[in-house]
Amino acid sequence: MQASDLLFNLLLILVSARVLGEVARYFNAPNVIGELCAGIVIGPSVLGLVETDNMTSLLGEIGVILLLFGVGLETDMGKMLETGRKSVLVAIGGFIAPFFLGFVTSYYLFNTSILVALFCGGTLTATSIGITARTLMDLKLQNSKEGQITIGAAVLDDILGVILLALLYEFSATGSVNLMNTSRVMLFIVLFFLIAPMLAKVFSSLIQKLYRIDPAPGLIPTTIVSLVLFFAWLAHLLGAPELLGGLLQVWRCHDAFSCLSACI
Repeated sequence: MQASDLLFNLLLILVSARVLGEVARYFNAPNVIGELCAGIVIGPSVLGLVETDNMTSLLGEIGVILLLFGVGLETDMGKMLETGRKSVLVAIGGFIAPFFLGFVTSYYLFNTSILVALFCGGTLTATSIGITARTLMDLKLQNSKEGQITIGAAVLDDILGVILLALLYEFSATGSVNLMNTSRVMLFIVLFFLIAPMLAKVFSSLIQKLYRIDPAPGLIPTTIVSLVLFFAWLAHLLGAPELLGGLLQVWRCHDAFSCLSACI
């Protein structure tokens, strides 16, 4: 894609999303509903003005990562822990039901093979946590009890989905399931949950000290974005969904990152 084409595509995406987002809000619906409709209208489904290529997808991925970082800043971790059991129950239900219905529909209705049906069910278990979080933010319910349960369940669903797809991939490649490989994936995810928050807290403290010594212009926003992208990369490296990188690192060190953001 030429640079001019990319710039024009970004212009169409931003303008259409903003306009239809405002239309949705006028009808008392979340802005994200209008933004989704904008994507459908200008995308290949209707007008075909914007093609989905690697660069556009990458920019969208970065946008969702930064969005989840903002959600993490506004999320009360204490309330999240209080709803832990309910989030787990919702996540299990949200994992089993789509998987079962996707498998049954693919296998019995569309006559696919068992392996294809399993993959169809597995892909449906993943929750679009970006859309979920944005909808709750538009409705100003991200800190409500229901919102905390929903976000917690979405995070768990994505983790379960990654583990399931790892199992299915292993089965499709070798014809069997290697519990050692599956355990390795689960171990890496657990390591990310343990390591990322501690690293984020250390980095945020160092940045605050550096800023007090030499408050260079642009230091805080540049460093925050860099850390968000770093932890998204770390999440992917350790087998967790990269979208969780920006969200989880701020949950465990909320005060530090809120202080950094206040310095912008």
